[in-house]
Amino acid sequence: MTEVTVDRPLQDDRYGRTRTPKRGLTRTSKIIAAAAVLAVAVVIAVWAFRPQTDPTTPRTLDYSVVDSSSTQVTVGIFPDRTRDVHCIVQATNDNEAVVGFTEVTVPAAADNDPNSPRQLDIDLATTQLAASGHVDSCWFE
Repeated sequence: MTEVTVDRPLQDDRYGRTRTPKRGLTRTSKIIAAAAVLAVAVVIAVWAFRPQTDPTTPRTLDYSVVDSSSTQVTVGIFPDRTRDVHCIVQATNDNEAVVGFTEVTVPAAADNDPNSPRQLDIDLATTQLAASGHVDSCWFE
């Protein structure tokens, strides 16, 4: 039996020269791409772990309209270890007009647990009969 061999250039003659595969990224390009990915990761990490600028959302736990001159509101406010938390508590009438208003402060303390709310019972003086009482907003100072 005879062995038949075919030369490789046979296809090149028929279809033209075959393309050589493209080169991959150069070493410099890979270093620049890795540095860019690392910079983006650092920016995301700094943004994600920055200090909180607003207190955790306070919660109105209960309210009780005593009479036309007084409303009691119970709120849960999340304390902070290094900053005082100030909150606005208000009473509103049937038309959502504010009829009682006060600010409360939860002082900063090293033993505060920022993950569990501190319950505050607040007596609000009102100008007319209230329909509800609630904590409106909080901020750090």
